[in-house]
Amino acid sequence: MIRQIAVFSDVHANLPALKAVLEDIDARQITEIYCLGDLVDFAPWPNEVIELVRQRQIPTVMGNHDDRVAFDRPVTPMAKHPPEERDARVEAIALSKATISAENMAYLRDLPFKRRVVLGEGDKAKSLLLVHASANAIHEYIYEDHSPSALAEMCAANHTDGMLMGHTHHAYVRQLATEQGKSLLMGNTGATGRIKPGEPLATYMICTWQEGDISAEIVTVEYNVVETVSAIIHSQIPDFYARELINNSLG
Repeated sequence: MIRQIAVFSDVHANLPALKAVLEDIDARQITEIYCLGDLVDFAPWPNEVIELVRQRQIPTVMGNHDDRVAFDRPVTPMAKHPPEERDARVEAIALSKATISAENMAYLRDLPFKRRVVLGEGDKAKSLLLVHASANAIHEYIYEDHSPSALAEMCAANHTDGMLMGHTHHAYVRQLATEQGKSLLMGNTGATGRIKPGEPLATYMICTWQEGDISAEIVTVEYNVVETVSAIIHSQIPDFYARELINNSLG
């Protein structure tokens, strides 16, 4: 018996990227799909992205951008961002707050912080914790080199066999062995809609459970980047995000 789930994250209002990822998942005939948040900000389709996720009835957790927009939280400047990006970030987030419909805002406010998925049955079942950033906080960054002992403690506290997350926009799959001999699956789906340098395509993750063993792979998907770039340029969103997308995917 085999069971597969598809997991994506960090759409950031990029509708062409989301559609391409969902089309790829559908082509693989995977029907169990999850989203790890950050549906909004930086591209011109926040309402359309939210509505597509709702229409597809995709279970979703709250991302830090969803939280900031839905609860009208202030934008805190980040030292790692250059001045142009800090200004663009404030403007783009304000635009999201002004344009997302009341119904979609209510949807964002109701998103849970985490979800649990159990794959398999009986003593061969495996539990996966789905979060945006970490099991502890919606803003925490967990990269591939994160402390194994800290991850093991996080999983033990949440009674899970693994944790899937987004937030960093950098995809990876990591298998850990605890001191007790337990195997843990740690994975980052990467970003569907706002890619980083060195990762020029939309990404998502497929997790496979088979007879008590669980594995994961990163899937990359091409999409019409030019469509998104053009839409940003012809919208009120700062052109910074169009240039970023060009540099990271077409440069």
